[in-house]
Amino acid sequence: MSIEEQLKELDNNMQDAKHFIDIKESTLKLFKNREFKKVVLDYYFKEEAARLVMAKSSALTEDQKKLIDNMIYGIGALSNFFDSVLTRGMQAEQAYREDENAKTEILQEDLS
Repeated sequence: MSIEEQLKELDNNMQDAKHFIDIKESTLKLFKNREFKKVVLDYYFKEEAARLVMAKSSALTEDQKKLIDNMIYGIGALSNFFDSVLTRGMQAEQAYREDENAKTEILQEDLS
């Protein structure tokens, strides 16, 4: 692979990494937003989850129990989504730094 091709590949990788870093940063901003914290992080993830667990212990039909289970799974799925966005963003930051270092090394070797 030529130096130009290596640099182009690194640039493409860095652009991809920037996308995931941006998504991570936007997620962190959401977490700091007062209304988001109030509605999603505090109410939905805590109060609604507790309400659904309590509702499941009452006399319900099988269909109602399945509906509540699905609602509980939805809360967990959204939480897992946020976790994966943050993890992928951190991985992208590391990959970006590594690609940046590799790019610098290639350019320095080319000048030698």
